[in-house]
Amino acid sequence: MAVPDRSAARQLLAAGNPPDWLVVHSEGVARVGAEAARILARNGVAVDALLVEAAGRLHDIDKMETRANGRHGLAGAERLTALGYRDLADPVASHPVTCLLDPERSPRSWPAICVSVADRRVGQSFMTIADRLADMAARHPAHANQITAAHGPADALEAKLARAAGLSRGALETQLRAAWANGDR
Repeated sequence: MAVPDRSAARQLLAAGNPPDWLVVHSEGVARVGAEAARILARNGVAVDALLVEAAGRLHDIDKMETRANGRHGLAGAERLTALGYRDLADPVASHPVTCLLDPERSPRSWPAICVSVADRRVGQSFMTIADRLADMAARHPAHANQITAAHGPADALEAKLARAAGLSRGALETQLRAAWANGDR
């Protein structure tokens, strides 16, 4: 399995000249997603935290170029596959909030679930799912109805992660929030 290490993933992200807000968000999704993977692994679920960390860091690698064309996630997955990182394609392709409403693209694998849950929790800070989706809907009013409709599926996905981790949702949130606050390990 080919997964870029932390430094290589940061270089890949930086190559696209992302705005500071996107770097903050991507770093947070990497930390929170990797912690979700570590929590699952401690409960016996086979998931690679390094893969999740890299996918979280690179999940929005196509964000600036795909904002208007509806290919967000898919273009990033294609780019990473072309660079030899095929294992990152699934979590990157299935992370957009609209994928939660699409049975064909919804996150199914544990790496994809970890990245999607982290993306629903991390904006420029660690947030509740409701606050994160409200923030997204306010910034993207043309897609507000879809974003709002994704709230139930986002909650269900996080509940699935908590069950697999053997935790209550509150305990999972506490651990994920700590990962956000702790920065790089």
